[in-house]
Amino acid sequence: MTASLAHTPLADLASLDFTTEHDQEGQPRAVRSGRYLIGLSADGTPTTLTVATSGAGGRRAPAVVVSGSATLQEAVEGSALLNLLELSPDAAVVLDHASGAVHGVLERATVDAYLRQDHFPGGPTRTSTVTGDDGCLCGTHRTPHAHVICAFGGCGRVNALHFYDPEDPPLCPGPGGEGPAHPLTISRQG
Repeated sequence: MTASLAHTPLADLASLDFTTEHDQEGQPRAVRSGRYLIGLSADGTPTTLTVATSGAGGRRAPAVVVSGSATLQEAVEGSALLNLLELSPDAAVVLDHASGAVHGVLERATVDAYLRQDHFPGGPTRTSTVTGDDGCLCGTHRTPHAHVICAFGGCGRVNALHFYDPEDPPLCPGPGGEGPAHPLTISRQG
């Protein structure tokens, strides 16, 4: 991988070997055409990513979403992508946030190849000079996020996560956001 790829927008690095379909609760999933099947919620938000395996079905995980306008370097070094790939270890969904269109998937192999480069500095660093006049970070900042369907007692709420720690899962506000709140439960299906 050359250094120039680090500055290439993710939309240009995304694999087009995918299909999309709306999620249907309780239905088994299989990748029909393409290596990846991206499940969409009713409003078109990517919620699941199923990866074709050598068996009849596929490995299904929550969808980790990254902006197609971000570069590989920005996504890996300046965001929570590496942490969120624990939810979906094979790939992340590359999305055009302006239109909501799916560009494709950023495969883990692409991220791994970038991490293996000799010049990789070793993870996200955020350094800045703060003055008394600074109220916020300048510019527009997008971090990857995952859309996770809560499996707690049939809750079904789609939660957008910017960080996930399996030892201390965040609270889900419950169906419709009306409570009662409960720990976010992820049902891994494989």
